[in-house]
Amino acid sequence: MLVSKWFANQAVRFATVGVSNTVIDFIVFMLLQSFTGVVAAQFIGYGAGTLNSYLWNRRWTFAQGTGWDIREMIRFLLVNIAVATVTACAISLVADHIPVWIAKIVVTIFGLGINYTVSKLWVFR
Repeated sequence: MLVSKWFANQAVRFATVGVSNTVIDFIVFMLLQSFTGVVAAQFIGYGAGTLNSYLWNRRWTFAQGTGWDIREMIRFLLVNIAVATVTACAISLVADHIPVWIAKIVVTIFGLGINYTVSKLWVFR
C-alpha cells in the first residue's frame, strides 16, 4: 500500500511539473512558430520546458537532492533531445493538415508518455 501511494504521489508531482513545462513550451512555441517555423519553434519551446522540467523533477518529483550528477544530467538531456526530435518530426508532418495548436497538443501528449516512462526507468533511477 505504501509503495502504491508513493508512486501515485510521484505521478501527480510529475504531472504537475509537466503542466508547468507544457505551459512554458506552448507559450514559447506559439510566440515563435510564425517567425521560425514549427520545427525550430518546437525545439526552442521544448528546450525551455526541458530546463524547467529538469530542475523541478530532480528536486521535487524524484527527490534527488541538491547536488548535481553529470551522468544523470546527460541521460536527461539525451532523453529530451530524442523526444524533442520525435515531436518536431511529428508536428511537421501533421501541422499542414490540422491547426498548429492542435498538432502541438497531440505531440505534447505523445511526448509526455515517452518522457515519463524513460525518466522513471532510466534518468532518475
